[in-house]
Amino acid sequence: MLADFDKLSKNSRLWIYQADRKLTALEQKKCLDQLEAFLNQWAAHGNDLMASGIIKHDYFLIISTDESFNMASGCSIDTQVRFVQQLSSNLGVDFFQRTNIAFLINNDVELVPLSQIKSEVENGRISAHTLFFDNTIQTKGQLKNNWCVEAGKTWLNRYFKQSANV
Repeated sequence: MLADFDKLSKNSRLWIYQADRKLTALEQKKCLDQLEAFLNQWAAHGNDLMASGIIKHDYFLIISTDESFNMASGCSIDTQVRFVQQLSSNLGVDFFQRTNIAFLINNDVELVPLSQIKSEVENGRISAHTLFFDNTIQTKGQLKNNWCVEAGKTWLNRYFKQSANV
């Protein structure tokens, strides 16, 4: 059952899928149209899920479901993952490329391969204060204050400690 994203509770469960490249306006429209059709029939054990989805910063597909209405099941989550895999195929974009880390640099999303984080810190392009998208958050309430955070306040802090010792 499709719901208004802004009206879902802050405790709603959340999944963030990061594209491996910027989505065009047309791709975003196609994505949201297909997502709407999916969410209108998404269910857990035959029970509708109250859910919504948005695209943020041209890179992030965010799906949320209010589990106070009905709980998502393992099977319904698997169905969601298969939907996003099919969406990836339809759009020619990879929502499952986990080695690119997203930062907000000069108000633009920039993807940095995990293997290059250390060198980006050493050359000063990324600092402890650079905003990082923590796609591991789990609730809609965390989206506002815990999703885009200073890299030094996350697991990436280890890179800044290393560069300080160099």
